[in-house]
This record gives sequence, C-alpha cells and structure tokens, in this order.
Amino acid sequence: MEKSYIRHITCKDFQVAISCEANRSFITDIYQPSTSLVYTEEGILHFRINESEYRVEKGHFGLLRKFTKTATYKTFIDNKNYAKVYVLTLPNEFIRKVINKFKISKNCDIITDRFINISATGELDALMQSIKSYVDSAIDMNLAEMEIKTAEALSAMTKADNKLLNVFKEFAISERADIEALMNHNYLYDIPLSDLAEMSGRSLSTFNREFRLLFTDTPHRWIKRKRLEYARSQMMIRKISASDVYLDAGFNDLSHFCKSFITQYNQSPSDFYKSLF
Repeated sequence: MEKSYIRHITCKDFQVAISCEANRSFITDIYQPSTSLVYTEEGILHFRINESEYRVEKGHFGLLRKFTKTATYKTFIDNKNYAKVYVLTLPNEFIRKVINKFKISKNCDIITDRFINISATGELDALMQSIKSYVDSAIDMNLAEMEIKTAEALSAMTKADNKLLNVFKEFAISERADIEALMNHNYLYDIPLSDLAEMSGRSLSTFNREFRLLFTDTPHRWIKRKRLEYARSQMMIRKISASDVYLDAGFNDLSHFCKSFITQYNQSPSDFYKSLF
C-alpha cells in the first residue's frame, strides 16, 4: 500500500481530489465555496459539523453544502490500514445550468442539513468509475464527458429523492462567503485571485477592498506569509527540510521559497532546519 497522499485534477471549474491515508487519519478542517460530492472507496469518511456528526460508509456517497465549516477524518475497516476517498467539486454555475432543466415543485420541502447522505445509483457509480480512471491514471479529464456524467448523476440523485431538487436549487444560488474562512482553507492552493473573488461571491475589486480592510495587507503578501508560516511549522513538527516541504506549502520553486523564507525570518531554511536538532 502506497503511503498517504492527496492528488488533484482540475478541468475548467470541476476539481477532483483523491485522498488516501495510511496507518493514521488526521482531522482536517474544510471550508469549500462549492458543493462537493464525496465517495468512500475504502474505510469510513466522517464529518463533524457544529454538534452533529455524519459518516459516509464504504461504497456510499454524500453531499457537502458549499460554505460549510466542518472537520473531517477517516477511519479504517476490513482489517485494512488505509482509507480512500474521492471528492468532486460541483461548480455553482454548472448546477444552476443543469437544475433549470428539472421540474421543481413549489411545495418541495426545505432541507437545512449541511451534509446529506446519498444512496448509490447506477449513474453515480458510472460517474465514479470515470473519475477514478482519470485520477488514478493521472490523465486530464474530458470536460464534455464530465459535464454529461455529472448531469446524469444529479438527475439520478433527484429521481431517487425528489427533495434533493430543492437542495440543488439552493446550492446554485450565489452567496457571499466568509473571506477569512475562505482564505484560511485555500491559501496553500494555486488559485488565481480572480477565482478566489468569484468563489467568495464578490467582484475582484470588492474582494481586494474587503480583504485589505480585514487583513490590512494585500492578498499576495498575506498568502505568501501564510505559506511560509505553514512551511516553518511543518519543518518544526515533522523535522523535515525545505526540499521536503516547499511544494506542500504552495511554492513551485525551491529557490524562490528559500529567498522568501530568508526575507521573512532573517534565516535560511537550511539554518533553521539545523537548529531543530
């Protein structure tokens, strides 16, 4: 069994992530601006939302509402020492386009749960087989096929439970995210500011203005500082060198990371690493 890893594949606004954890499962805080469809291939996926706990058993699906603060972790079953989970981000604009083709009853009950368990269907299983083939093979996703299969999956879910129509309609409504929560959960990812602004439900100019008021800094400088703080803390906790952490910290170039580290801490990463022992 390969050691723990996380992989990401992006196709336009669709994002697919596979998380595989071996030997030990860590609690991770999540705050996503888009709806996420999750599938557990091995183990059990747990979500803690406010005072409630939800779980996605092996072979089952779940929907996590956008802008939901949650803690998630995995447990192992069947005498296996790892858990494996797939996550598909459903773009709000895509849901809006698809859901307008469905007939929604005015008397449809409002569902307020932040997480919803979904029964497996043939269409959902077919969608997951396509996603798994892309992610496990590390090849680019076919956008047209992803849109078709995802639309089929949405249709299948709503047929299985008609109340989900109202849920998807609510998911497609534009909302304004908590900028601080959004940034604290996404600063390690290579997301353009224009996309972050859109994810927050704001124009780029409004996003920049509110960001400066909140953090008294520019987004670029704040992101770099947070990434360096993360890298330094990981070096301390895990006793690892710069070459082992710079990619995880959101830097694409080791030299750039080292120069930025020196600027912020007046010490090279190598000197800091040596001081840990």
